[in-house]
Order: sequence, then structure tokens, then C-alpha cells
Amino acid sequence: MSNATIPSALYKYLAPCRAAQILGKLRIRFSQVSVLNDVDEFQPPYKGVAPRAQIEKTVRERFPKQYPREYAAVLRNLSPVEAELWIEKMVPLWADTVEGNCEKSIREVYARLDSNFGVLSLSETVTSKLMWSFYSDGGRGIVVEFDAKHPWFNCKIREDDSYRHLRQVQYVADREPMYLASKDDAATREDDVLYTKTIEWGFEKEWRIIRGFKEAKEKVGTDIFLFEIPPSAIKSVIFGYRADPQLEGDSRKIVATNADLKHMVFMRAVRNVFGNIEIVLAMSTAL
Repeated sequence: MSNATIPSALYKYLAPCRAAQILGKLRIRFSQVSVLNDVDEFQPPYKGVAPRAQIEKTVRERFPKQYPREYAAVLRNLSPVEAELWIEKMVPLWADTVEGNCEKSIREVYARLDSNFGVLSLSETVTSKLMWSFYSDGGRGIVVEFDAKHPWFNCKIREDDSYRHLRQVQYVADREPMYLASKDDAATREDDVLYTKTIEWGFEKEWRIIRGFKEAKEKVGTDIFLFEIPPSAIKSVIFGYRADPQLEGDSRKIVATNADLKHMVFMRAVRNVFGNIEIVLAMSTAL
């Protein structure tokens, strides 16, 4: 688990069509894991349910509890020695069934995660050319600067809560295969699934917050869940270096109608002579 200090500001890159939703409705999407950019991100490699010896030990211990009637029948119809031999004979077959259902179990884990939780991905950097290109329509969109210290980003319900608060994404060269029912520390396994990406995504410098869809303020269609943003959590909006002046004008009009956003600053991304991106104050006279 990362103990990194949360930055004072984090940034969300957005296409131009999202500006009105963010600034006008003060709502933002938390996305299902299935629509995120890295298709393998929430599907770390598994090498099975558990080591074979552990599976056999578990199915043997669970047989009397999970199937009490069948267990009683075995004891009723066989002598204690015969019953023990029968159980020992059946344990490998039961273990085979468990291992055979591994792929189905993994799919069910992913499906539960995808249908119940959404991810809001933010970045430490606002000057990444790749980020502007990939996530802000080639510099035509906007970036929203958030106050990462705002209480909205820390709503843990218990100290070891993996959700409802900002967590830094860790980038690794390879993800070690794990067992689905590993006895390793549960928090470590959860971190590997929820907050780990492969190193080629390191340019994103991502932090994320995960919330349950039950907390969403609005559902659009069948699969878009919007969460309400406190106005005080927004620090500024940065217009892309290719943003249409109309986008900036419309955004200013929207913000002007909401007194709760009067603290917000407008900025603009510009490319310098070296092709790098700089952030400057966007004066209204520029329109």
C-alpha cells in the first residue's frame, strides 16, 4: 500500500463535450473498469484458485458444513473407517471441480467489480503532451484542476477502507501471477487489482478514487453514473491549446451564473517554441 503524500492539486483531462456537464451540472462520471484504457488492468494474471494441497484441505473441511445431510448419510451407511476412506477418495474429485470452475470464478469477481464500482482517474501533471492528446481530444478539450485535499476526496468509512479516498496508482514492469484465494495479506491483493498498472502507463502519474455506484447522483442510460462534485473542490479550468474560443466563452458564461464557483480560475495551455506545454492565465479579453 502506497504511503505517498497526496498532491495539493490533481487534474482531470476531458473532451470538450464534457465541459458543460462538469461546470454546469457539477457532475462527473465514475467509469466502470471495463471501459478504462488498459483492458488488462483489473485482470491480473491468476495461476489458479489456490495451491492443490490447500484446495483439498479446504474441500475436506467444508464437506460436513456445506453438505450436512450428505455427510450424515455417509456416517449412517458406513463405518467410521469406511466413511473416512470414502471421503479421502472423493476429496481429489471435489478439488478437480473447484479448479475446473476457476475461470468462471474469476469472471464473476470481475463482473461484480464492474457492476458495482466506478473509478475516477486523475493525474499529477497538467503539462503532459500525451495526456492532452489522448484524453482531451488532441488539446481541444479542458482540464479540471481539483483541490486534492478537499474532504470529498477522503470519505473513508474505516481506516483500512480501499475505496472512497484518493490512492496513488503503482506502476510495475510485470504483475506476478497470484492465486484467487491467496492467503497473502488481503489488502496487498486488493491493491494489486485496484491500484496497479503496467509501467507503460506511467506517464499518466495517476491517482484514483473508487466509489460504489449506489452513491451516484444520476444515472444516464444503462451504464453511465454521474457523481455530484462540491463546487469548492474545483480550483480551475485549463483550456486546451487547440480549444475553440466558443468553448471558453460558453464555459465562462456557465460559471458566471453560479456564485459557488466565483473562486474558480480560468487558465490556458499553450505550446512554447520547444513544443512543450505551459499553463498561463486565460484573460477574458483574449476572447
